Amino acid sequence: MLFPFMKNNFLSIDVGFRNIKVVEVAVNRSNEVFIKNFGIASTPLNCIKNGVIKNVDAVSSEISRIIRENNMKVKKSKIVMSGTSIISRVFLVDKVKDKDLDTVVKEAIVKNMPINLEEHKIDYKVLQELKENGEDKLKVFVTAVRKNIINSYIDVLFELGLKPISVDIPANSTAKFFNRDIKVNIDNVKYVNPNKNLNKDAFAVIDFGSETTIINILRNRILEFNKVILTGSSNLDEAIAKVLNKSIIDSERLKKLYGITPPPTYESNEEHFKVYKTLKEMVDKLINQIYMCLTFYEARCYGVKVGKIFIIGGGSLLKGLSDYMEQTLQIPVYPVGLLDIDGIDINKNLNGEKLNFLVNAVGITL
Repeated sequence: MLFPFMKNNFLSIDVGFRNIKVVEVAVNRSNEVFIKNFGIASTPLNCIKNGVIKNVDAVSSEISRIIRENNMKVKKSKIVMSGTSIISRVFLVDKVKDKDLDTVVKEAIVKNMPINLEEHKIDYKVLQELKENGEDKLKVFVTAVRKNIINSYIDVLFELGLKPISVDIPANSTAKFFNRDIKVNIDNVKYVNPNKNLNKDAFAVIDFGSETTIINILRNRILEFNKVILTGSSNLDEAIAKVLNKSIIDSERLKKLYGITPPPTYESNEEHFKVYKTLKEMVDKLINQIYMCLTFYEARCYGVKVGKIFIIGGGSLLKGLSDYMEQTLQIPVYPVGLLDIDGIDINKNLNGEKLNFLVNAVGITL
């Protein structure tokens, strides 16, 4: 247990399209995290549009209820925003001795990104120096978020009477986590040709959420690629509901029951077959988009072949998903839960079944 020598207590809030997650954490001097308490509730309908919190009062009210019912007292808070309106790009820019790097990067943004600089908060980091056609270049990773989106999340914290420490994006949260050692069995690879030319220094982290699937690629544990796909586990529920003429609640139950596992050949279960067929069609489309991101990173972002994939988030719990992805992509795939990450501990009185939903909320506390 990580109680000794705690340096900071935080409330960490993740406002998603479907759920709001509030986590009370303590972080010690060694940057180890102890999850003291958490609460999850449904996000009020139609409160978030294109990443902006449109109804601050409704969202604040729901967060306040979670805090009150879970007896959370901490005021210092961090919040992670929805990932749909975050734009990221990788550029090569000239390394110019007598020119300010900020200016060089801004010129590249104007040329390559369809945004208004005045309306966006821009962050960038230099990934590496390299040569192209004999000229010195810098490989730069740029992230842009509209200022009105950031302000809507800060407004929620002020409405709650909390002390804002930071507003962060899911990609940064993921990158902080996966800078740590991951306690998974990396020898358990079933479907990948061992001679396949994969790079052990590069890996993808895919966060399967309810409304989105977020792909992050890290090389030497540094974030080099981020892409949000507007398909999530709720779309799977809707597809099953349409095919089987079921309610969303029943469809979600059937999704969890059967997953993406084919029915046994000896069993004539039409319901299982229809669920499998529906999920396979949806997952195949999603995996194709993931594959396109991996190849885009390699070809257009001066990247390499990804050596492994970690899957996180509530949607990663779909039965049979990791095996199916591994077989299709021919890359080792490992499901990762919160407690598979080094330096994370939890109050043993809490319900451990919900931990997969808390990765982003806990990650921003690091």
